[in-house]
Amino acid sequence: MKRFYFLAGTFFLAAIFSSCVLQKPSEEAKLPRTVTVSGTGTVSVQSDIATINMAVVTNNRSVVEASRLNAEAVAKVRADLIEAGHSADSIVTDGYTISQDVSYRNGLPIRGDYRVSNSMHIVVRNISNIGNAIDVAVNAGANEFSSINFSVSDMEGALREARTQAVKQAYEAANLMVKTAGAELGQIVSIAEQRDRGFMPVLNNSAKMAADLAVEATTVSPGKQSVSVTVSCVYEIQ
Repeated sequence: MKRFYFLAGTFFLAAIFSSCVLQKPSEEAKLPRTVTVSGTGTVSVQSDIATINMAVVTNNRSVVEASRLNAEAVAKVRADLIEAGHSADSIVTDGYTISQDVSYRNGLPIRGDYRVSNSMHIVVRNISNIGNAIDVAVNAGANEFSSINFSVSDMEGALREARTQAVKQAYEAANLMVKTAGAELGQIVSIAEQRDRGFMPVLNNSAKMAADLAVEATTVSPGKQSVSVTVSCVYEIQ
């Protein structure tokens, strides 16, 4: 019986020892040494497209008359813009609303004129024609302007250049740190990108300035757009 207990205890200790040996990590299981760095590339590009947001607004006691007057004014704005050289497909309707002014006296509603608004935007692909588009639209009957948004037709080219700058900056930073530490930079393990589009410059205009715009040729300065790319790179250390 004592022999049985002795053999059982020996088997138990051997099993524990075997388990410890199996759980010991091998050399191949060790994680590779790495360095993580980031790089940023920023490219500025001259804006070459403008989107002018405007509206034709008419008011009348009769909703039918307000709608008719609005349709005539919109048709004239569109026709005059096309005659001035702006393409028909660059003049796009954004919205159409009909509402009625309501005021209150002694708690009772007093209904006023109907307001018809036809909003549109004009895409100008020749920056030098922005002022012309505004002046033509104002003279034709557009009487509300909300903004002018600028953009770039070839932002992909700027994006490629920004990416190249970002990756190059990350590599140079990693190489400097690793060599300073007395090692060699190995292969790249991973790259993650984060892109930030530059703010687009906007020119805001109030409705009451429409008459002033028609007096003198409008001058607009588009400025530049920027695109920024940041990359996070992981390199092996040899």
